[in-house]
Amino acid sequence: MKLLIRIFRYHIFASIIALVLGASLFYVSVRFLIDREVNQELFSSQAKVSWQLRNIDRLPVYILQLGDSLQLNAVRFPRKPSLTDNTLFDKTTREFQPYRQLTFYEQVEGQWYRVTISKQLIQRRQLLSAVVMTVTFIAALLLILLLLLNNWLSERVWRPFYKTLGSLDAYKLETHEILQFPKEPTIEFDQLNKSVSQLTARLATTYQNLKEFTENAAHEIQTPLAVIMSKIEGLLQDETLREPQIMSLLEVSEAANRLSKLNNVLLLLTKIENHQFLAGNEEINLVTIINRKLRDLEDLIETRRINMQTSLVPTGPVMNAALAEILVNNLLTNAIRHNVDQGTIKISLEPGKLVVSNTGNPIEVAPEQMFERFRKVSTNSSSIGLGLALVKTICQVNEMDLAYTVDSNWHVLTVSWK
Repeated sequence: MKLLIRIFRYHIFASIIALVLGASLFYVSVRFLIDREVNQELFSSQAKVSWQLRNIDRLPVYILQLGDSLQLNAVRFPRKPSLTDNTLFDKTTREFQPYRQLTFYEQVEGQWYRVTISKQLIQRRQLLSAVVMTVTFIAALLLILLLLLNNWLSERVWRPFYKTLGSLDAYKLETHEILQFPKEPTIEFDQLNKSVSQLTARLATTYQNLKEFTENAAHEIQTPLAVIMSKIEGLLQDETLREPQIMSLLEVSEAANRLSKLNNVLLLLTKIENHQFLAGNEEINLVTIINRKLRDLEDLIETRRINMQTSLVPTGPVMNAALAEILVNNLLTNAIRHNVDQGTIKISLEPGKLVVSNTGNPIEVAPEQMFERFRKVSTNSSSIGLGLALVKTICQVNEMDLAYTVDSNWHVLTVSWK
């Protein structure tokens, strides 16, 4: 629709320019014709006056048209003839009126006379204005009708396109929907709709295959990992193992645990991005979730001797409850893991905003880069670099804003919503 509005504005602008230029050209043309006719009448009158002065012994009785005038003045020497526009006082109307004057010189019986013939222009100018205004009005009316007709036809012709565009805007891949459109009389739009239908069909098939592959891959990876962990636990119970062997098994166990955690987080990210979590329809009270997570992390907080400061107002966004749990857990875990011993964590919850601040070491990268997957600035082996990426994905899916700022030794993560 914006395209049609833009085209309609261009048409209006072009029509106004064409109307102004056309009206101006028409006015100049008509005025030129009227002035040429007046000049011809003046020259015709000049010929008549000259003939009467030369062939009649007395001053001529020259009959002019109504409103015109003739003046004879004796002069000593003649000058060049001239044709000028002037404004003279009309005794009949008692107003100043426009005139076209022709001045020429004739000699009668050895005496030179200056002859001035004046023709009134008021009626011709009124006629000119009336004609130009009438034609301009008719042209403007035609342009308006053409613009309205063109706009109506454009909307009618482009309606299928915007209908298709609206369907694409509302299209959700996770619903496996294949868009279907009725047959359109316009061949191009009908071909477009067929292409869109074929595209959505391929997308739905590809999405389903990808979803099944992800789920199957996660399941198949988790099964051998469980077997590996079970075998490691069994081997660790073997009393014949020496210390180097035990240390190697512990390293393998730690790597297997990291791989299992990585597999679970990547699967969770995929599910969130594919909108496999049901959308929430009620406001989540984050205070309950924050307090519960703080209790779960109490031992870790005490071990690190971290000072907790909270300012919580019972509020929260409208979102899936499970995603809210993951969001809060990752924010708090990140604040604890990347804090310093005997550091501080501040949690502020108010309508429309959750702020988690923690003391920590400076980072050498831009804060927004910390939302990238596998981005780590700590050598802590327990971190897989997906915590903040998971938080970012949850915020994007739920149309919330996430900001990361660093102020001196304070790291501030802000989640805001409407």
